[in-house]
Amino acid sequence: MIFSIIMACYNVEKYIDEAICSIINQTFNFRDNVEIILVDDGSVDSTAEICKKYVLEYPENIKYFYKTNGGQASARNFGIGHANGKYLNFLDADDKLTENTLENVYAFFEEHYDEIDLVAIPMYFFERKTGDHHLNYKFNETRVIDLEVDWWYPQLSASSAFFKNSIFDDFQFDTYLISSEDAIMVNKLLLNKKNYGIVKNGGLMYRKHVDENSTIDTALSDKRFYINRLDGFFLELIHYAIDEYGYVPKFIQYLIIYDIKWLLISDERFDVLNNEELDEFNKKTHQILSYIENGVIEKELEDDFYGVRKIIFSLKYGGYNISSDENDVVMSINDIVIDKLSKNKFCLDIIEINKNHLYISGFLKSFFTSGDVLINVLKKSGKSKQFFSPKLFNYINRKENVNLRSYINFDFEIPLDSNDSSEISILVKSKDSSSNFIHLPINFFNHARLSKTSYYSVWDDYLIVFKDNIFLITRYSFFKIFPMEVNILFNLIKSRPPFWTSALFFRFVYLLLLPFYRNKKIWMFMDRRDGADDNAEHLYKYCFNFNDGIKKYFTLSEDAHDFERLNSLKNVIPFYSIKQRILYLFADKIISSHPDEFVLNPFLGKNVQLYSGLINSGKIFLQHGVTKDNISSWLKKFDKNLVMLVTVSDLEAKSFLKYEYNYNPDVIKVLGFPRFDNLNNVSDKKQILIMPTWRRSVDELDENSIKKSLYFNKINSLFSNKKLIKLAEKHGYDIIIKPHPKIKEFIHLFDINDYVHVDVENSYQYLFNNSSLLITDYSSVAFDFAYNKKPIIYFQYADDYHFHESFFDYDTMGFGEVVSNENDLVDIIEEYLLNNCIMKEEYIKRVDKFYKFKDKNNCKRVYDSIKNLD
Repeated sequence: MIFSIIMACYNVEKYIDEAICSIINQTFNFRDNVEIILVDDGSVDSTAEICKKYVLEYPENIKYFYKTNGGQASARNFGIGHANGKYLNFLDADDKLTENTLENVYAFFEEHYDEIDLVAIPMYFFERKTGDHHLNYKFNETRVIDLEVDWWYPQLSASSAFFKNSIFDDFQFDTYLISSEDAIMVNKLLLNKKNYGIVKNGGLMYRKHVDENSTIDTALSDKRFYINRLDGFFLELIHYAIDEYGYVPKFIQYLIIYDIKWLLISDERFDVLNNEELDEFNKKTHQILSYIENGVIEKELEDDFYGVRKIIFSLKYGGYNISSDENDVVMSINDIVIDKLSKNKFCLDIIEINKNHLYISGFLKSFFTSGDVLINVLKKSGKSKQFFSPKLFNYINRKENVNLRSYINFDFEIPLDSNDSSEISILVKSKDSSSNFIHLPINFFNHARLSKTSYYSVWDDYLIVFKDNIFLITRYSFFKIFPMEVNILFNLIKSRPPFWTSALFFRFVYLLLLPFYRNKKIWMFMDRRDGADDNAEHLYKYCFNFNDGIKKYFTLSEDAHDFERLNSLKNVIPFYSIKQRILYLFADKIISSHPDEFVLNPFLGKNVQLYSGLINSGKIFLQHGVTKDNISSWLKKFDKNLVMLVTVSDLEAKSFLKYEYNYNPDVIKVLGFPRFDNLNNVSDKKQILIMPTWRRSVDELDENSIKKSLYFNKINSLFSNKKLIKLAEKHGYDIIIKPHPKIKEFIHLFDINDYVHVDVENSYQYLFNNSSLLITDYSSVAFDFAYNKKPIIYFQYADDYHFHESFFDYDTMGFGEVVSNENDLVDIIEEYLLNNCIMKEEYIKRVDKFYKFKDKNNCKRVYDSIKNLD
């Protein structure tokens, strides 16, 4: 045999077919030249049966061995003893090789046999993650690598390499390690010849598991991954090299710094290791780094995308120093410059005026912390100067490992003089010195209501102008705006950025209409671009005919399912129509059940910074569902900047103040959802409604990968449960599945019985009103259904939901039973069907306790509160 492919197999029934077939189907002659050695490391699934099936089909090429579980390294060592091939490879049983790999590796190995002991191939991710491995930069051409010269071309993986069989008389995989056992073996081998081959035509397809249960995925939560790895991999390799050469070659140094970088980027160790173990981890890392030259560290970190230089040099030399002069503030470790304040910039999320106050929010991202520097605002009015300290100055909401680059958030509130003009500057200086303040460049996010192109904005009777990195605040005058707008229009014509012609048109129309529309009250309502039937629609229907001096519009895409239904109402306009975009520029309130700019802003994706200064509408978030989980990483003030957020419960409202959303308390209103006013308990239909929510772990997977996910298999099993279907038929109940919008895209993959109806036509509210029993998992639809005091069962089959921090405890606060087993679920459903689907008394009490209002006046309260904002 030319090749022996050794595959350690442990509970890989879902994947091993693909792995074996990727060898059988090579362009290289399989039957004459290749053997596969399958080492079953104590599998308890059907791995053995699948392996034996291939042995029967290819008895001359495929061998199967069973051993008690001892780990991947022991299985590979076992396989080596039974390999007859000239060259060995250690393909993982859940990965696969591209079809031309063996052919190209063989040709190259034969040509360079005396020069090298191994040949490496590129690695490509598939399934949960796709694309190139970080080290694929090595494979620009097929050649022999001289590690004395190209020492920054490390090789860590045995799966993506082919070895001479003969070398394994002296080497084996280390069973002490739970990962990197191949990396240490490979690099001890490379220390012999200090060169290896790379073949760019071919590749290892490296599976990133949907359920994140591969060895490397799970290793981060294992203590052995840290201390054992420092000892058994890095220090062992260092001492091995010193024993061989008396020093540590640069390619070994680079390999270590490349690998240890990923270890330090992750925050997992802080959760896995106790304080004593963390101290040991840091001491051993310091010992390891003492063998790594600074030039090698800098080579690996020359881009430093993840910002790990500070922690690496801190662990090598100790803490950092801050020095300053009149021009700069410098952070250094052992005379190595880590950061200079002057190299950074301010990034602004919010710049607006409200009630005679200027609000500025943003952050400074750097290696400096809030303990190192002080950020102030300088306000100059006439001859007077005044410094303002931030209300907020810390790491809130943009969390990173504090040893890496940090976000220093700041939030300023600056009172304005009604008659005087002001100059506003954002300044920073060293906290522990008398150094001067430094002006840093200012950048604006797309959600900021200002940009370097659209550099002025109108707020009430004020005008903000951004010029020369300073904000000028003056009283509004159309005659001040006119020359600035003409200048912007000429610059658009001159520079012609993407989408400049549209910007030219809308800015010109804005300039013409501004004197007439500036003081008009315009409210724009919307739910989603592609649909309605949510809180915004219900509120709009309540108030659109009110004679209150406010022009109200509802917008959604003209091709949306709901557009024709709503077109009989007044002022329903197509999203992205010319009229809608013009009105959006003048709207003072955007009222929606979704707060994201990519949903609301028709200019986003069309070079929105060409329009930023024209948009100053306040966003009212009616919510899409009750917020029971901590979603502050998404709904934070900095990029949503809501002026009002509607809730249904005091507990819900308190959660927005408990977690780090950063909204002022007066933004959070307990008013009740407008759509709740139209919830009614209709009893003339007998329906079981099934509505599971989405899982982020399934995002962006292809259909084949989705079908392998735990989520799909559990939901599919429920959808097709024969006992449930028989129960429904017996008691005269229909089974309705209302798929989550993301589930709708692949609903065809499910095994749905003809008795079960998938409803994509009827509104949520219609189904809530007409159904008798709801089966969900974590979806907030349960709050709508419970409002009608109809029974709910939470089917939570596993702890796979993407939110884990919540004020809402399902066991003590939920509106129905919580079950994890499908059989138990069906038993409880039967219990409810026998009782005519009456909600149990304990859950009725929970409903009454949770909702603040049940008087059907939610629309009125919300409408009045929005009016009172002015």
